[in-house]
Amino acid sequence: MKRVLGSNALKIGLTLLISAFFFYLFMRDLSLDEVWDSILDADYAYVPLGMALFAASLVARTFRWRVFYSPGAPGMGILSQVMLITYAANNLLPLRGGELLRAQLLLDRAQVSRMRTLGVALVERFFDLVVLGVFVILGQFIVNVGFYFLGTGLIIAVGAGFGLAAATLVASNTALPGRIASIPWLPLKDSWRTQLRFWGEWVLDGFSALKTPAGFLAASAWTAIAWALEFGMYWAIARAFHIDEGFFTIAFVGAAASLSLSIPSAQGGVGAFQLFGKQALLKFGVDANLAGAYLLALHVLLVVPVTIMGLLVFIFMVPRGRAVLRAATAAESDAATGP
Repeated sequence: MKRVLGSNALKIGLTLLISAFFFYLFMRDLSLDEVWDSILDADYAYVPLGMALFAASLVARTFRWRVFYSPGAPGMGILSQVMLITYAANNLLPLRGGELLRAQLLLDRAQVSRMRTLGVALVERFFDLVVLGVFVILGQFIVNVGFYFLGTGLIIAVGAGFGLAAATLVASNTALPGRIASIPWLPLKDSWRTQLRFWGEWVLDGFSALKTPAGFLAASAWTAIAWALEFGMYWAIARAFHIDEGFFTIAFVGAAASLSLSIPSAQGGVGAFQLFGKQALLKFGVDANLAGAYLLALHVLLVVPVTIMGLLVFIFMVPRGRAVLRAATAAESDAATGP
């Protein structure tokens, strides 16, 4: 247990250092006075529109969860509550700890296996990375975004596409974990083979949306709707800051900033989100201080309201909240120590 706690403390410390480094790079060429003036000069009449679009994107993601967890998906009420709590926890806990809480909550409230949620989360990530990678690539058709943005977009889109294709191929092969566990030359104990077979079957169950063309198309459609709405929120806030770029330009900026959240960093992706979003805006000739003010405000609007809502839902609507947190922490410890 002490070894696990020490390992987690080291990871948290490293993520804080990474975020501090990114935030330093973000701030080093900015004038705080000009950033503050840009924040004061913003037209906040656009903010309600932006927040409405973001709320709609969360609803779309909840419908996507229902597709991913079908058949036998939990009700929309449970899924929407867990969605808010997961977002809040990812913003408050390091290393996307909200995903562990999500798995524990769905186990407690809807008897969904943790490993099935792991499978769903993996497929969900593949869908998201394909969209983000494609929008980063589309930036090249608007302006020369440079080798690093284009190369990153290509790597992410192609890699996630292959991952999604592989998950689709194995989705219906429920016997695959058993076959792998039965390979005689693998240096595995009998107990590990049993666990591999059991866990693998549950993970593949999380790929259920990929088993049929209808499920795949539904997941794709809700993914597209969710990101279109979220990028619409980014565009509305950009208008508030008098950044008169088109939707696809802002979508490129949002995709670049969102991809940065895959880098291990502190809670909420502080530092990485601002830095990569600013570098993307600079490609379109936006003033650095204006870009900095926009990214700071956008990140606050993305993180603070949903975190408050998620905390309120967890406190008032989830029974045995502390017990759930302890169980999620225990699951993380079990994963860290192995079978």
